[in-house]
Amino acid sequence: MQQNEITIFIKQNAPYIVEYINCEVLKEIGTMNPNYFVKLVNDSFVKQTSIQDIDINILPYYLFTQIESKGRMDYTSLRTETISLNKLNDEAKVYYNYARFTLNKDFFIIDLMQTKIGGMPIDEDIVKFSKQVPISNLSLEEFIEQHKETEINETLKRVQKEVEKL
Repeated sequence: MQQNEITIFIKQNAPYIVEYINCEVLKEIGTMNPNYFVKLVNDSFVKQTSIQDIDINILPYYLFTQIESKGRMDYTSLRTETISLNKLNDEAKVYYNYARFTLNKDFFIIDLMQTKIGGMPIDEDIVKFSKQVPISNLSLEEFIEQHKETEINETLKRVQKEVEKL
């Protein structure tokens, strides 16, 4: 899909995309705050002028690669108001400075990266922990179709209104 088609799709399906991210993409890892989703959509698809063609079913994973235009988020920014990786942190049990989000053909990859040792910068960032999340068999389009008839909660209604304004 082209950028304008993606933007229209997001505006029409924002609450379902947030739910898909939390239920399918981050289900064993953490959660994305719905308000942060609105900010991410604004930063990724409204403020940027060129977005590559992407498969709509990969969109929820692709959004992570657009965080801060570099697909990474500092440890201090990972919290309940943005993206919480609480379950991943419990699993990893490592010190890290930032999370890096990437995609390959079959996996969404979260690398927990370290940039300093003992307060001193190191020459090359170290991957302290890596989690490969298989891309869900339940596509975004199937998820939306399954949930279209169910009532969305107030938070998701607010997300829908905010994204429509963008």
